[in-house]
Amino acid sequence: MASAPVAAVLKQFPFPVSCALFSFEAASLRSSGQLLRTWGDQDKVYPWMSVTKLVTSRTILGAVENGVLDLERPLAQLPGVSEPHPVSVADLLAHRAGLDHEKREFTRAPHSRRVYSNSGYEILGELLSERSGVPFATWVAEMVFSPLGIKRELRGSPAWGMYGSLRELLAFAFEAACPRYLSPGLFSAWSGSDGMQLPGVVPGYGFYRDNAWGLGCEVHAGKDPHWTLPGSSAQTYGHFGQSGSFLWIDPASRLGAVFLGQESFSALHKQLWPKLNRALREVAKTA
Repeated sequence: MASAPVAAVLKQFPFPVSCALFSFEAASLRSSGQLLRTWGDQDKVYPWMSVTKLVTSRTILGAVENGVLDLERPLAQLPGVSEPHPVSVADLLAHRAGLDHEKREFTRAPHSRRVYSNSGYEILGELLSERSGVPFATWVAEMVFSPLGIKRELRGSPAWGMYGSLRELLAFAFEAACPRYLSPGLFSAWSGSDGMQLPGVVPGYGFYRDNAWGLGCEVHAGKDPHWTLPGSSAQTYGHFGQSGSFLWIDPASRLGAVFLGQESFSALHKQLWPKLNRALREVAKTA
């Protein structure tokens, strides 16, 4: 069955949306993303919500690379958490620490289940600020945004507080596909599965026996149903947000896409995103 054209799918959203498709060569310092097509207003500002976690995790890994944070060493104490548990920065990045989704308390033993945690990412922001004496938003600006030419500040939670345009998300997406500002080893850990095969729930999509995650990115790993392109490779990585936003990158097809919308994630997004992603794939065949 032929896919509906991208514009036809986007018209089914009864609120403003913007979308883009890009391709890229194998990741190297000499490669970069190539914009294939955009739809909607590239400069309208939308909430990114949990796509923010991709920016936060890249900031944290930049701090690791600069020797400010240790990735694997167990932390003696987490900001705002009363009970001590031997968890690391890597555990917090990959949602394997066992912290509650919103509260700063442990609901599971570390490494027993993938518990998607906003609180873990907020702790990471505070931890970096405490260790460095520099506000987390300044770290984001200097480590991620300024090198990419993004003139915007993180004004809210490190877990979900970013607002920005499609043009700005594309600038970040190109870096997420072809890293210039992160070492190959840390980039692989960020974008690839940690291999722990922990069970867990992806909000809005349900339970998976292997809820694969890297040190920042969700990894497809054969999850079905899923918010990424149907039939994409197991190595596909990215994130979606409860604002109805997504960024996915498929290293096998060397395609990526970003989507931003005015309304929160709902059953409509779950219904239309597979159609949209199939339509984007058809565009790529003729680009």
